[in-house]
Amino acid sequence: MSSSSVRSALRTVTPNPRLWFTAAYWTVEYQPSSFAPSSRFSNLDMDVVPPHLRTWRAWDFLFLWCSDGLNVGTMQQAGSMIALGLSWKEVLPALFIGNFIIALAVTANGLSGAKFHAPFSVIARSSFGFFGSYVPVISRLVLALIYFGINSQIGSSCVKIMLSSIWPSFKTMPNHLPLSAGITSSGMVAYFVFWCIQLPLLMIPPRKMRYLFMFKSFIVIIAAFAMLGWSIKKAGGSGPIFATASSLTGTKKAWAWVSILNAAISGKTTLAINNPDLSRYARRVNDQYWQVLFITVTYGCLSLVGIVIASASKVIYGTAFWDPTQIIALWPNRAASFFVATAFMLAQAGTNISTNSIASSNDLTFLFPKYVNIKRGAFITAVLGGWATAPWKIQASGTILLNFLSGYAIVLAPLLAILIVDYFLIKGRKLNVPDLYRPTGIYSYGRWGVNWRPFVALLFSVTPNIPGLAAKLNTKVYISDGMRNYYSFAWLNSFFISSVVYFIVAKTFPARETIISEEVWDDNEEEEGEGSSEDMELKKEGGVDGEGLPWDGQTTSSHLGQTSEISKEQVKSL
Repeated sequence: MSSSSVRSALRTVTPNPRLWFTAAYWTVEYQPSSFAPSSRFSNLDMDVVPPHLRTWRAWDFLFLWCSDGLNVGTMQQAGSMIALGLSWKEVLPALFIGNFIIALAVTANGLSGAKFHAPFSVIARSSFGFFGSYVPVISRLVLALIYFGINSQIGSSCVKIMLSSIWPSFKTMPNHLPLSAGITSSGMVAYFVFWCIQLPLLMIPPRKMRYLFMFKSFIVIIAAFAMLGWSIKKAGGSGPIFATASSLTGTKKAWAWVSILNAAISGKTTLAINNPDLSRYARRVNDQYWQVLFITVTYGCLSLVGIVIASASKVIYGTAFWDPTQIIALWPNRAASFFVATAFMLAQAGTNISTNSIASSNDLTFLFPKYVNIKRGAFITAVLGGWATAPWKIQASGTILLNFLSGYAIVLAPLLAILIVDYFLIKGRKLNVPDLYRPTGIYSYGRWGVNWRPFVALLFSVTPNIPGLAAKLNTKVYISDGMRNYYSFAWLNSFFISSVVYFIVAKTFPARETIISEEVWDDNEEEEGEGSSEDMELKKEGGVDGEGLPWDGQTTSSHLGQTSEISKEQVKSL
């Protein structure tokens, strides 16, 4: 009797709590037609996405990035940059250019997911090796869990305004927690409420998240522009910030601009790395190319909105509030405060899902495929990321840990560079899909399943930035101005160095067995030949050819090893 049959039997009989403590009860569904030799290496959520589930179109990616960009952090970002001493005219171009650069990286890394419909963790095996891929996956998982908690903490500030709008006495709720807790009683209540609201949203399958992102985008756009209109009307204009000139000159001004450019890029590195987790649901490869435009315009325009609102608040309240929730909390109209705070709460939840939850859920599924699927991974994320990380303690601990987390980009940027360079320049955009799921396939890179070449690139790119990170964490650490300036564009230099080093090493010491002349989509192609380019295109498009005609063959749900019964002559006759 198969394990899936045992599991089904266990769940259909009269509920017995004792069975909950058996391993068989908790094993997830394993698809026998999967390329993986056993459930140790894959499950249904890790397998290639079946054609009928590839439903994301171009506008779904628009809503994804509107959803991700429409949050408190994006509106605050420009303010923190203007505080460096630059004018808004100097900050905005840096933001647009930085967002354009990271948009190119996001789209480039997402191409493999859109083409082969596998998650990031599986595709990473082609670059790092079957077992070497655990390094980038675990690196991303740890960061995603921590940032999940931090973003939940930010979302709770919106809930606090909502609760205060309904019950004004909530503002003066007595605190029964010690100072060492790092949070007040009212703050903990607000955090728990936000966590409870967010939890069911985490359970939505990623392929259906597009509906959540669409709903959130409309709601938050209305709230953000309503707040923008109110600010301009109340202040009688855009405020004094637009008339403020830069206080920096010379090289200090130049390096400040470079650091802004670097910050605009590095903040979205996690999204760039895990983009295949979402692009794998693309209906066509071309649908995900629009991300270049969507990311650049969305983040740039919302940064401008944040500048206008903060500038107007300087006139209205005498202080420039870069956090829009601080302005909402001061509104006398409780109904307006409630609805706008609700919109920003949804914005924060949506951002947390797209940036952190989907990433960590896929990573946990990759690490423990026999017992964890994406839904279970989302729940584990909610518990570990939401509570075990104690985000209120992180926020209360000062800037050391936060600086470390932001400085972690010196590791993530090289990982992203390696993935892109390997896919485009080394592998030539050609992968063997079945072997991505097999520990003994071509991506085993020898006996231990580890490709050593990426780690050489990591060594050369990360090491030069360590002194700058150390000085950022501890002001007592002395480094030269040159090293300090070098660290100010850490993302850019680490991305460039790792790209060059990895390309040179991979070309000098090629892993010839991983470089193939044609894509391999299933075992049948591997045994009988690669097939014509028309066959490949039909398969890549997930069941329709270039003219919109149906694919009539008996393909698998995701080319999972079953033999197609349609001949090449039939394909050409379609």
